[in-house]
Amino acid sequence: MKLPTNLQIALRHLLTKKRQSIVAMLGVTFGIAIFIFQGGLMTGFQKTFIEQTINTSPNIRIYRESKINRFSIIHKKIQTKNKWIIVRNQKPKDELPKIKNVFGIINYLENHPMIEGVSPSLSAQVIYKSGITQVSGRVLGVNIIKENLLFNVEKNNIQGSIKKLQTIPNGIILGEGLAEALNVKLNDNILILSPTGVSLEMKVVGINKTGITELDKTRSYINIRNAQKLLLADNDYITDISIKVKNIEQSHTLAQVLEKKFGYKALDWKDANANIFSVFKIQNMITYLIITTILIVSGFGIFNILMMIIYEKLPDIAILKAVGFKDKDIVKIFLSESLIIGLLGGILGLILGFLLQKIIGSIRMNVKGFVTLEYLQFNTSITFYLFAFCFAIIVTAIAGYIPARKASKTDPIDILRSK
Repeated sequence: MKLPTNLQIALRHLLTKKRQSIVAMLGVTFGIAIFIFQGGLMTGFQKTFIEQTINTSPNIRIYRESKINRFSIIHKKIQTKNKWIIVRNQKPKDELPKIKNVFGIINYLENHPMIEGVSPSLSAQVIYKSGITQVSGRVLGVNIIKENLLFNVEKNNIQGSIKKLQTIPNGIILGEGLAEALNVKLNDNILILSPTGVSLEMKVVGINKTGITELDKTRSYINIRNAQKLLLADNDYITDISIKVKNIEQSHTLAQVLEKKFGYKALDWKDANANIFSVFKIQNMITYLIITTILIVSGFGIFNILMMIIYEKLPDIAILKAVGFKDKDIVKIFLSESLIIGLLGGILGLILGFLLQKIIGSIRMNVKGFVTLEYLQFNTSITFYLFAFCFAIIVTAIAGYIPARKASKTDPIDILRSK
């Protein structure tokens, strides 16, 4: 099939300057490859963290928030603007983290149309002891059946069975990092010490690995009644209500509604991990700034090469105009050259970036940070690849348009006179 005349001329220009054309194309190629690799690594890690966070922690957590600033009784009784009231060494009133009317709240939540599941729990700071080894952490007293329906605890269990938490009265499921710190294995016995001075001897019936490093190093599961014994509490002593919503995007709005209705703090998963999401924003900003800079540098390379071609092809431009080529035809010729460079460089960049992801992603890394990963996770979404490719085409188009417009404004008489 015969190519249009403008495109034939553009290809001829590029082929006569093969070295410069290849250098410009490689600039786009490596820019796209770095975009795919580094951007894919950052967004892939963030996606993995969010998925693991959603799967292992509540979408909304209802609990009693400790009040730090409280008015004294004197301030409440004596209300005047003309006197200063100073209370030294005020002792705060003891407030238990217990949620009142917990069964009524749970009943309401279980019948809410936006909520998929509810799991009450009792959380307490404890000391784990195994021989002379002591590790501080948090024990979570749960109904393991409800907890499993919400967070798929059984899927994350790498040893033992969660069902034994119901059949063995003193059973405990440890996080993988916590089990390593205590140097205990399945069916070993450990001691738990609570702030109230109560100690319970527990049998390890399971070892759990969520992939969230901090959770695996500090958290364990026991049944609610044992947790209540640790705190010398009655049967309705519950400190947390975990909620899983049907639409994760509605978590924040629903949390605000529930907080207003019950008077307890309702924290959605995004607010609970706000510090980490702030770090992600900074990471994304730096990553995309670096990648954009690389592609802009590639654009300058294309700009310089086209300017050199225009300078060397000035007689050709004069002849083209003399035989009837219009300004828009000259623009199309040189713009086509930049788009060809961007198109070929972009395709090669996508292939190179994909291969880098596959090769690096197949290497066992055993990364331990916010999350534990055996292999690096990359963003392999088609949308991500399309965005990278379109970005490259836009940069090369802009880089090619400026010299193309300059070439179209060239006066053929001035060119011929100068020659």
